[in-house]
Formats: sequence, structure tokens, C-alpha cells
Amino acid sequence: MPILRPEFFDIFGLAVFSFLLASAAWSLRTHQPLPRWALWLIVAIGIAGLLVDRALVVRRI
Repeated sequence: MPILRPEFFDIFGLAVFSFLLASAAWSLRTHQPLPRWALWLIVAIGIAGLLVDRALVVRRI
């Protein structure tokens, strides 16, 4: 089974979006010196990506 199948990218995307969401949430809670609009943008991208990738991964399992 080759590693570059579509399922690999779905699982990789799930991990990346989870990391983005966790980083943004941590940064918002600790008041790190990033612009607030950038943090909310990361949160929005993280939630959207997490929902899409999760749906794709669950559908393939």
C-alpha cells in the first residue's frame, strides 16, 4: 500500500487542521501578541478544515 494515497492526505489534513485549531485556541486564551483578526481567521480555517477532513476520513473508514 503506497503512502501517497488520498486517504493519507485526508488523515494528514485532519492532523494539520487539528494543530491549527489547537494553536489558535491556545493563543487566544494566553493572549499571545498576534493580531486578533489573524487568530480568528486561523480558528475559522481550522474549524472548516477539521469538519471537512473529518467527514472524509469517517466516510472512508
